[in-house]
Amino acid sequence: MLAFTAIRWRACALVAIALVASAATPSLRAQPDAQAPSAPPCRADDGGWDAGCLRGLYADVPRHWPAPRIDAGVTAREWGAVPAASAPPETWTADNAGQAQLNADLRNPAVITLGAVLFADPRLSRNQSVSCASCHRPEHSFGDGRALAVGADGLMGRRRSMPLFAAPFAPQLFWDGRAGSLQEQVLGPIADPREMDHALPQARARVAALPEYGPLFEAAYGAGAIDVERMARALAAFVATLRPPATRFDRFLAGDTAALDDREMIGLHLFRTEARCMNCHSGPLLTDHRLHNIGLSFAGRRNQDLGRYEFTRAPADAGAFRTPSLRGVAQAAPYMHNGIFPSLIGVVRMYNAGMPSGRVPADAPVAAPQTPLIQPLRLSPAELEALVAFLGTL
Repeated sequence: MLAFTAIRWRACALVAIALVASAATPSLRAQPDAQAPSAPPCRADDGGWDAGCLRGLYADVPRHWPAPRIDAGVTAREWGAVPAASAPPETWTADNAGQAQLNADLRNPAVITLGAVLFADPRLSRNQSVSCASCHRPEHSFGDGRALAVGADGLMGRRRSMPLFAAPFAPQLFWDGRAGSLQEQVLGPIADPREMDHALPQARARVAALPEYGPLFEAAYGAGAIDVERMARALAAFVATLRPPATRFDRFLAGDTAALDDREMIGLHLFRTEARCMNCHSGPLLTDHRLHNIGLSFAGRRNQDLGRYEFTRAPADAGAFRTPSLRGVAQAAPYMHNGIFPSLIGVVRMYNAGMPSGRVPADAPVAAPQTPLIQPLRLSPAELEALVAFLGTL
C-alpha cells in the first residue's frame, strides 16, 4: 500500500517536470522619473480594452513584451517557464545553507522515493491520523482547501496550509518565513502540537521500527542509522520535485497567442499594469519570495496574527507574511494566510479598494504600517472579472 501511495504521489510531483528551465529571467526595475502615458495604449472607444491590440503587444515571448508597471525601488523578474526539478537554481534560494545537499539528493531517485513515502505516511503523526499529504493535496495546488489547517486530534491551526509550488525556491519558508531551508521546514509540522504533534525523537523511533523503511533508507543512503536528518533530507527532496502542471498560460509564455481568450488577455495586461500585481507577483512562480504587511494582521483584535513579528520580535515585521506563488491559484482557495477570502473575486475586490484594514486599536501590542505597494486601483467590475479570468489560467 505504501509503495502504491508513493508511486501516486511521485506521479503527481513529476507531472510537469518536462518544463525545461529557461535562461535566467531578467530583472525589471522601475524608472523613478518615468511618466505614465496620458492615454494607455489599446483602449477601446467605449473606455474598455481592445483585446486584439493587446494581443499584438504580447505577441512574442516575455522578454519582448512591454515592461510591466512597477514602483520605484521594486525589482521584479520577468515571467518564464518554471525551472525543472532536477536542478533548482541556487540563486533562487539566497543563503540557504541546505541547497547544495538538496541538489545532490535530487540526483538520487531513491531519496525522492523515500521522501514520497514519508510524505504520505500518517504514522509520522502522534496519533497516526495525519500525514503531510493530508494538508498538501495536488488537487488544491498542494494546499488543502480549508481556511485553516486541521491537525492531529482535529485541532485547528491559526493559518492556512500554504501551497508548496514555490517551496523549492524560497529563501524563507512558512507564512512567517521562520525556516531557512526545506530541510528545516519539513520537520516543523511533525513536531508542531497543532499539526502532527509528534516529538522528533519519537517520530524517528517509530519510523525506524517499521520494517518497510529499512530497505528504503538503505537504498537512499546506504548503510547507517535511520535518523531525523535523513528523514528531513528525503522529505525536502520530495517537496523539491513538486511542480505546477503546464497550463494555457505556459503556452502563451512560449509564444502561442491563441492560448488565452480576449478576457484573459485583458486580465494579463491589467495584472502587469493598472492592477499593480507585478510589484509582488513576478518571476516564473509569480512571487517575489518576500514578506509584506498588506493589512490583514487584525492587530489588537480577536483574530490577531502578527506574522513575521512573532518570530523576529522586530516591530517592522508586524503583520508581514510571505507572498504566495500564484501558480495554480484558482485551485488553491480559500486565500490569504488565514483563508479569509473564499474566492478570487473577493481578493481582487479588496485589492481594488486598497485593502482597507480598519483602525488599529490603541492597545494593540505592536503595529506596523501597511506596505505602500497596496494602493486603491479603481478598476471597473469588468476589469476585475478579466483579472480573475487571467488568474484562472495560471
